[in-house]
Amino acid sequence: MTNGEFELLVKRFEREAAENSKSYRLKVLLMTGLGFGYVFFFLALFLFLMGLSIAYLASGSFSFGSIKLLLIAGALSYFILKALFIKMEMPDGYYLKEEDAPEFFAKIEELRKKIGTPEIHSIFLDSTYNAGVLQYSKYGFFGRKQNILQIGLPLLSTLSEKNFLTVIAHELAHISHSDTAFGAKIYRVRRTWARLMDSLEENEQFGTFLFRKFFMWYYPRYDAYTFALARQQEYEADKVAMNVTGNAAVSLCTIEVAATYYEADFYDQLFEESAKTDSVPEPYTEFKEKFNSLNEPQLEKYLQDSLKRKSTVTDTHPSLMERLQFLKGEPTLPERVNNTALETLFVNPKRILNHFNDLWIEWNYDNWKAGIKDYHHDQKRFEELSTKSSPLELAELWEKANLSRQFKGDSEAVKIYEEIVQSYAEKEAAPAYLFLGNYYLENKTTKEKGIEYIKKAISLDWECRLHGLDCLCEYYHQTSQKEKLEETKAELEKWLEIVEQSDQECNYFYANDQYVSHDKPAKEIELGVQQLSLHPEIMSAYLVRKVLTVIPERQQYVLALSVLTPKGTKLIENMEALYEKYVHELTAFTDTAVIILTEKDELLQKIKSIDHASIHCLIKSERVS
Repeated sequence: MTNGEFELLVKRFEREAAENSKSYRLKVLLMTGLGFGYVFFFLALFLFLMGLSIAYLASGSFSFGSIKLLLIAGALSYFILKALFIKMEMPDGYYLKEEDAPEFFAKIEELRKKIGTPEIHSIFLDSTYNAGVLQYSKYGFFGRKQNILQIGLPLLSTLSEKNFLTVIAHELAHISHSDTAFGAKIYRVRRTWARLMDSLEENEQFGTFLFRKFFMWYYPRYDAYTFALARQQEYEADKVAMNVTGNAAVSLCTIEVAATYYEADFYDQLFEESAKTDSVPEPYTEFKEKFNSLNEPQLEKYLQDSLKRKSTVTDTHPSLMERLQFLKGEPTLPERVNNTALETLFVNPKRILNHFNDLWIEWNYDNWKAGIKDYHHDQKRFEELSTKSSPLELAELWEKANLSRQFKGDSEAVKIYEEIVQSYAEKEAAPAYLFLGNYYLENKTTKEKGIEYIKKAISLDWECRLHGLDCLCEYYHQTSQKEKLEETKAELEKWLEIVEQSDQECNYFYANDQYVSHDKPAKEIELGVQQLSLHPEIMSAYLVRKVLTVIPERQQYVLALSVLTPKGTKLIENMEALYEKYVHELTAFTDTAVIILTEKDELLQKIKSIDHASIHCLIKSERVS
C-alpha cells in the first residue's frame, strides 16, 4: 500500500468515525480480534501438531518425519509465544510522591471524579514539552494494568494552573473513554506482529510465509483503522476538557506556541547566549523566563505558523486549526504567566528544577563546551572570510554562506547564495538554488521563483532531489494544491526507491562490477596516505571508483586494503574489529567505502588491474629476497 492509498484510507475511516464513533470502535475491536485470532489459530495448530508428534513418538513409532514435525512446530510455537509476551517497561522519569504536590494530587482526584476515570497509579515528570497517559503491565500481555500520567516539566513551567489542569482533563478523558486500555491492546497487536515477523525472518523459519502475506494485507489497514480512531479520540478528549474547565481553546494555543518555541528555537537561543559568556546554562530554570520574554510579534508568528500547519498521517493529533474549529474557539496569543502551575501546585519547585538541570548538565556538559569552542572557531573564520581583500573561491563562498546563516541569519546568506548562482555554472550552484528556492517559497511575492529554483536544483544535482521534492510536497500540502501534491509525492516515493537501490549498489562490491581509475585530488590522496601509514598491518592500499548504474552521476569510491592478519586470530572477529577501526580513522577519503581484500582474490586482481589504483605499499625488509 502506497502512502497516497494509506492517506485516502485514513480519510475515509475518519469520516466513518465522525459519523458513528460507537460503530467504528466496534470495527476496530473486530480488526484487533482478527489480528490476535490469526496468531492464536496458528499457535493452537502448532501446539496440536507438537502434541500429535509427541504422542506418536511416545507410542514407539519412531520416524524422521515425526521428529522433523516436532522440531518445526516447536520452533514456530516458541516464536509466537515469544511475540505474545510483550513486556512494557516502566518509563524513565521523576516519579512524584503525594508530599511533592499534595494540591496537585487533590486536583487530579477532583477531575477524576468529575470525568469518571479509573485510578491513576503513578505520575512522573520528564523533559519533554508534552503530557500523556499510558498503561503499564508488569507481566507483558497478561497481568494487572496500571494507569500512568506523564507530564513534561517545560509544560508545567509555562502554563497557568487553569490551563495546565485543562491539559490534565484532556488526558484523563482518554482513560474515561477506555482509550488507554484499548490503545494498549492496539499497541500489543502491532508489537506482536512486528516481533513475530522479526523472529521468524531472523531465524529463517520456513513458516514465515504463513504470516507474511496476511501481515502485508492486515497491518496497513489496521494502522489506518486505529489512526482514524485515535484522531477521533483526540477530539472527544478536547470536548471533555472544555466541558470540565471551559478553557481548552486557550490551552491549545498556548501549548502549540510554547512547544514550537521550546523544540525549535529555545536551545539555539540559549546556546548563543552561553557562547558569549562561555557558560553552561540551567535550561529548565531559564525556560520560563525566556518564553515570557518573547514579544508580541514573535508570539504572533509562532501562532500563525501553528495555525498554518495541517494534519498529517504521521501524527494522530489534529492540527491546531481543526481542533479550534471543533471547539468553536478563536486563536489566542499565549498569556505571560508569573505564577506557573509548577509554582502553585508543587511544594518545592526549585528542587525539581535543580534535579532536571543537574541531569541535563551531566549528559550535555562536554558536548556543550565543545560546541562553544566550535562556535568561537566558526566566528573567527567568518570574520576572516568577511574581511578577506581578494575575491573568494567557490569553496570559500559556500563556507561563508553557511557561516552567515549561523551568525547573520538567512536574509544575509541569500546575498552570498545569489552571488554563487550568478557567478558559477548551474551544476556547481545546485545547492544554492535549493536554499534560495526554500527561502523564496516563504514569501507570497517570490513563491513562483522559489518553485522554479527548487525544480532547477532537483534537475541539476541528484543530492538535491530528495530534499527538493520533500520541500515541494510540504509547500503543496500547506497551500492545498492536492493534484500537484499527489504528483510530487509519487515522484518522491519513486525516487526513494531508486536511492535505496543505489545505496545497495554502493554497499556491495564484487569482481564482476565495473571499476575505473579514481579522480581524487592530490591533496586528499596525500592526507589519506598519511592516515594509512599509521596502520602497519596494512600492506597495500588501492583506490578506484565504482561505475554505478542506478544513479550514474553518483560517486562511489572503493579503498581496497590488503591486511596482514596475525597468526592465531579468528578471521571474522579480526575483520570486524578492523572495519570498525578504519571507518573512524581513515576519514580523509570522501564518498569512499573501505573493503578488506582477505579471501577476495578475484576482486583483488580486478582492482589491481586498474590504472593508478595503487596508492600505498608497505614492504617489510624481512620479506625482500
